[in-house]
Amino acid sequence: MDDGNPRPQKRLRTGTNFVETPTTASDSHLLSALSPSILVPPPEPPSPTSPGLKPLPPQVLLLALPALLLHPPTHEKYALSLFLSLRALRLCLQLPVLAPEVECYAWTALAEVGMRVIKSGFCTTSEYSWTIGLEKEVEKALGKGLLIAQKHPVLRHLRHHLSLLNSHFAFYRSNTRFARAVLRRLISTFVPSDPPTVVYTAHLALLTQLTSCPPASNLSHGNGTNEFISFHPHRNPPEAQAALTALTNLSAIAAQNQHFSMLKLVAVLRLRVLVAAEMWDMVGDALQGAEKLLSLAFHDSNGAKEGGQEREVKREGSEFLTRSYSITAQEVHDSAATQSRSQTPLEMEPDGEVRTEQPPAGAKDTREDPLTAALSVHTLMLGIIYHTHGGCARAAEPRLAALHSLMDSGAQVGGVNSDGLVEVPLSPHPPIHLRVSHPRVIFLLTFLISAVAKRDPVGRRPKKKAFTESGIINCREGYDEDGGGAVEINVPPWSSHDDMENIDQSTLRIEADLLCELAAVSIQRCDFAAAGKHLDTVVAHTRTHGFFSEYASRITLHYAHLAHAIGDTDRAGTCYRVAAYLDGAGPVGASNTSTSGFVAAAARAGEALLRIGLAAKQAAPNTTSDPPSVTDEESHALYLDESTVALAEDAIARCSACASAPLPALAELLSAALSPSQIIRSKSLLKHALALSGSAGDNHMRALVLAVVGAQYIHTAPEHAMEVLAVCETLGAGMGASEKKPVSADLESGTGKGASVCGMGNAALRLWVGERFLELFKRAGKEKRVQKQEDFNALYRSAVDAVRMVAEVS
Repeated sequence: MDDGNPRPQKRLRTGTNFVETPTTASDSHLLSALSPSILVPPPEPPSPTSPGLKPLPPQVLLLALPALLLHPPTHEKYALSLFLSLRALRLCLQLPVLAPEVECYAWTALAEVGMRVIKSGFCTTSEYSWTIGLEKEVEKALGKGLLIAQKHPVLRHLRHHLSLLNSHFAFYRSNTRFARAVLRRLISTFVPSDPPTVVYTAHLALLTQLTSCPPASNLSHGNGTNEFISFHPHRNPPEAQAALTALTNLSAIAAQNQHFSMLKLVAVLRLRVLVAAEMWDMVGDALQGAEKLLSLAFHDSNGAKEGGQEREVKREGSEFLTRSYSITAQEVHDSAATQSRSQTPLEMEPDGEVRTEQPPAGAKDTREDPLTAALSVHTLMLGIIYHTHGGCARAAEPRLAALHSLMDSGAQVGGVNSDGLVEVPLSPHPPIHLRVSHPRVIFLLTFLISAVAKRDPVGRRPKKKAFTESGIINCREGYDEDGGGAVEINVPPWSSHDDMENIDQSTLRIEADLLCELAAVSIQRCDFAAAGKHLDTVVAHTRTHGFFSEYASRITLHYAHLAHAIGDTDRAGTCYRVAAYLDGAGPVGASNTSTSGFVAAAARAGEALLRIGLAAKQAAPNTTSDPPSVTDEESHALYLDESTVALAEDAIARCSACASAPLPALAELLSAALSPSQIIRSKSLLKHALALSGSAGDNHMRALVLAVVGAQYIHTAPEHAMEVLAVCETLGAGMGASEKKPVSADLESGTGKGASVCGMGNAALRLWVGERFLELFKRAGKEKRVQKQEDFNALYRSAVDAVRMVAEVS
């Protein structure tokens, strides 16, 4: 009797006709959802409920599994997905009969998944025993795949892809010569029928290898002990020239194909290569070309070329200035107006002024096009770095305003949900998916660049300190702008743990840089207790995460500045010498000064100024009563010994060789200090130093130059000296102005005395200026002003003594 509603058949047990692979004990803890056998049910006639459906062939199912199991490294099942993908591909390659295209695809997929496993670090631990011998397996997969692709012309596209994988794998294993040879051979074999996507990808891969270190010797591993890292790259390395040549070839191909998006990308990459190689003489033209392609219009009053030419002739011009050496009051106040304008809050600027720097049409396209937004952000950042390096604050300000406007406009490059992937359209061909700097890194880097670009420490709440503190908070907490939960870092699904580690290491280094900037501005504002805490924090931070050696010279220089500011001259001199040594500086007077960098030049200049000041202080009773005599011969100050003169000349050579502000101004200041008897030459040098510090927006350096300028005019032009010293005293008062607080808060906390000392500003500078004022008032016979100035000087002297007492106790 037939049943109208038959029961479904039970699940059939697999037999010996199916492919089986034994499961080891080490795989059992990862493999719980997949049987060691690939179950393929026997062919059955189609049932009435599923007409037309046929079982998938085993090779098709196995090749599809890696894409179905794909997870980003942030997923909790990331390791399991990689294990299952490898298992599926290995089983596919064990099938008895495979078509050539299927086998080639399987070898390619095995190489891709294997490289993800290797880059994720699973091969370095014994916990994942299924990764033993994976590097050899990946190497074998690349060789097998390339062999099959070369035998079959229809697999030409796979041959290109396998060549890229082979080069990437060799580069990861630090075999850079072979990796670049593979790419150059691949590029030479392209024919006009090859799709532009493949051609551009090969050129970009070669460019990446020419401008970066192999990941095996990269700092992203966080050990800080690799010997192959060059902390001071050459200004014009061969790799930079090769990268520029590769960019020229890529630009020619893009222009021939009329792919304007690729032309924009090439322009920004060229700018990035030049900045990284410190080829500053070529950066100006590259920046102008990139900004033109991206519709970023800025009207610089003094272009980059003019600034570069001024720096080139500064030494020659200072030697022959015989008429225009006097520093007028108009120049002093014009420089002051420049500084005050640079401190104007961004939200207080007229709306029309900001928008004139960037056309509205370009801004609209930037918000709509992720590629344009990403390229615009990178171009603006590189432009700010370039103009800040050259000491042109007026050119950096509009670009910084445009960068803030772009980041605040909700562009996709800075969005929280972005994974750092943008499309480069190549109509009518498929686009290229380009991975740019991660939005998390771009967001934090904006704070760092803003803090570096704002040099002025004067004011109750200087922007440099505000950007630094906000950036540190975002680095540590990682909250969004609404104060919600922690920001989730999204990455492409094919990323590895190494990519996540790069983002984390970038965040940690940005935090270290911000801590250094916060310590520097605290020293400039005479908040010495906070500066010491920040330096201790950055030491602990860098040691904890394993890259203290990268920041050792810089941190030591900050400790030298701190000891110099509080009057601990012995410790300051020692720290200056240690910082110069750690930065690679040779002995004093060495002919080769290119082996060291910015820190060594600043350390030598700081030590030279310290020793000149101590020598002048010891000789003060015999030298300050009479005006200096005017001579035409080149002679140094009589109170300076030969070692101090040699140290100062070495510092001048290093500062003159480095064009990064404020080192050129320091070179002029030291040159003037070495030749006080040559009044005309000394004043011309100080005039140029004042112009350089004013152009860079550095009021801290400008106050020091004004103090020396005022001393030059005390005996010859007392009224002008009073005017110059008054500006210097105002700047000294502003370097430490505290924020407005209720009086009751200070009384309740019992910090009235400490607040008064902290709000004194640069007490040492104000005391020095006050002593010059007192000398001028006594000479003019103004008794009331003399008595009042003596009271002020006593207040300043007590503040200086209080700081030194606290330093001695600590």
